[in-house]
Amino acid sequence: QVNYGEVTPWREQQLRTAAAGFFAGASAEDRKAFADWCQAQKSWLDDYVLFMAIRSPLNGQPWWTWADGLKRREPKALAAARQQYADEIGFWQFVQWQFDVQIGALKAYANARGVHIMGDLPIFVAHDSADCWSRPDLYHLDDDFQTTVVAGVPPDDLGPLGQRWGNPLYRWDRMAAENYAWWTARVQRALSQADVFRIDHFRGFAGYYEIPG
Repeated sequence: QVNYGEVTPWREQQLRTAAAGFFAGASAEDRKAFADWCQAQKSWLDDYVLFMAIRSPLNGQPWWTWADGLKRREPKALAAARQQYADEIGFWQFVQWQFDVQIGALKAYANARGVHIMGDLPIFVAHDSADCWSRPDLYHLDDDFQTTVVAGVPPDDLGPLGQRWGNPLYRWDRMAAENYAWWTARVQRALSQADVFRIDHFRGFAGYYEIPG
């Protein structure tokens, strides 16, 4: 059994030590590889690392409780945050880069030996997530960014009464208006790290509960 309360801060400290070493002494070649990767992943990375950089000094405070300019993503507030948290942004970029490099190396090693990697993709995202903060218009949220309805699943063998998951529900009409670009990008990203993946759970596309939030 994993004691996440102890492991998580310990692991983060190791990552911070590694990041500090990279930014202090990386070769020009490695710095270019890092910069090129950040540019290639810009469409999702910029929002994610800014979200994490703001959240870290607030001890994980949910984004809808942040200062008004930050939670409403006002350009001036975001620009100031990018400047204020530049070092923290760099750290989270480094973490994501290293994960991508290492999962890519693992996948290549496995594939070369005839082994395929299977990933897992949750159908819904968390309310307190970079996904929800960066595009609140794609979810059923009120003017204060609280969920108006949340996800649940109908009864099955594992849950004869159904289940209340509590995730924010998608505004499928708005996703359709964008030709499901958000989902397309998400699936493409998942397939860059695995040969196949499971959507948990796929039935949720056709049958889910919409529960008052």
